[in-house]
Amino acid sequence: MGLNRRFLAIFLPHLPTDRYARQADDAHDPVARATYAAVHGGLQIASVCPRAMRAGLRPGLSLSSARARLPDLRVERHAPESDRALLRQLSEAAQRWSPCVAPEDDDTGLRLDISGVAHLFGGENRLLADIAARLKVHGLHARACIADTIGAAWAGARFTSPLTANFASGTTRTAIAGLPVAGLRLSPEEGASLERLGLRRIGDLYPFVDGASDRAALVARFGPTVARRLFQALGGESEPLSPGRSAPALRARLSFAEPVATPDAIARAVRHLAEELCVQLEQACLGARRLALVLYRADGTTARIALGTSRPARDPAAFARLFADPIQHFDPAFGIDLATLDAEVAEPLLPDQSRFARATIPDAATPEDPVDCAQLAPLVDRLANRLGAANVMRLAHVESHVPERAQARVAPLSPLPAVLRGARAPAAPRPLRLLARPEPIDVAAEVPDAPPLLFRWRRLVHHVAAADGPERIAGEWWRRADDVRDYFRIEDREGRRFWVFREGVWTSARARPPRWYLHGLFA
Repeated sequence: MGLNRRFLAIFLPHLPTDRYARQADDAHDPVARATYAAVHGGLQIASVCPRAMRAGLRPGLSLSSARARLPDLRVERHAPESDRALLRQLSEAAQRWSPCVAPEDDDTGLRLDISGVAHLFGGENRLLADIAARLKVHGLHARACIADTIGAAWAGARFTSPLTANFASGTTRTAIAGLPVAGLRLSPEEGASLERLGLRRIGDLYPFVDGASDRAALVARFGPTVARRLFQALGGESEPLSPGRSAPALRARLSFAEPVATPDAIARAVRHLAEELCVQLEQACLGARRLALVLYRADGTTARIALGTSRPARDPAAFARLFADPIQHFDPAFGIDLATLDAEVAEPLLPDQSRFARATIPDAATPEDPVDCAQLAPLVDRLANRLGAANVMRLAHVESHVPERAQARVAPLSPLPAVLRGARAPAAPRPLRLLARPEPIDVAAEVPDAPPLLFRWRRLVHHVAAADGPERIAGEWWRRADDVRDYFRIEDREGRRFWVFREGVWTSARARPPRWYLHGLFA
């Protein structure tokens, strides 16, 4: 039996003026507000607040006429980009009600997929009440509706009498029949065309879809858009909901009776969420690769902390340790009243017997086997999330005698690529630190083939106390630019050890003398 889909639409008819009131910190002040924009060389009203609307002001009215009707009107320039930014912020905050949230195409509200989540709030009616109360507290005028389809919820949020409406499952056809045809999300021209034909209500279109021809008759009379919108509203055609952020694979949710603000309380909440999420992961035989902790503040803002793991994991203690440091630097403001922990990316993770295998077959594991590195995974995760994943890696040997090409960076706990397996380490010692590029040095030597007596590097002169070498490394024949190198391990009088080389050999045919370079530093 499939899940009964339910959708919620939130309509914010006065978002621009509400935003200005919030910025002015007088969202609950009854003063009339409006926004204006320059149109055809004049200034026109772009949006109005409820009080200005009751006074007869409407979008499209000239600013001078609006001031004449309402002298105490407060106006601000219309800023669509700022309105969209606020809507994106509200979209993040609305994930407290559903993980699947998308802004409307016309930036007038939000649409949510609440299938299977209403019970977390005590039912759909309590969910509607919670939405209305929270938006009102934050100074936003809102209308909301729940229905079986996105189209029906959109129409109900804009054209029903109460501020909130709940169309019971299976009653969509009856619920929207009395709503105006504008509720089908038609263009003004299409809506006006239907009204000229006497089709003012959505129910007036039902006779055209109840016959044998169904959609074909509607398309023939009124065009494909009217038919598509009507069938979407009635559930005869599916309509995708594209959230701004993909819904997580699994989610754990924890609400608080009173807002909490101390790091210890938040850390305990994270541990609880981690345990609940790991139970879900175990039941699904999954391990999390990317986690997102979302903290919903009491002032309506949210904070999101995203972390990754080097391999699929479902250890609640390890998850709690990963979030321990970010939580210490988190600003809870007036406290958080809800927290969620999402497994945004999850991969299969079956139970393993790595401890048993190592105890009974100690030679079975290899350094390249990720199971053998299971104990390192928590440490790698903490380092990667603190320093950045790109800054944590391991070095693998490459079949090349040239030092700068003899190693490759690979993920810390991933198996080696096939091309790198079997490569052997150099027989001679190599420095702990290899410079990205060999740096030229000035050298004084007794004879051309002898090690240096002293050298200058980065403006400092180093007197050589001991030297070992040379180790001759020939260039790769397919790279014609490579030359023969003679490497020396040298130690200066202060005990510092260096790895230097002379590029090229002395010959009478050589145009210039060989150059010396410093390539690495020993510990």
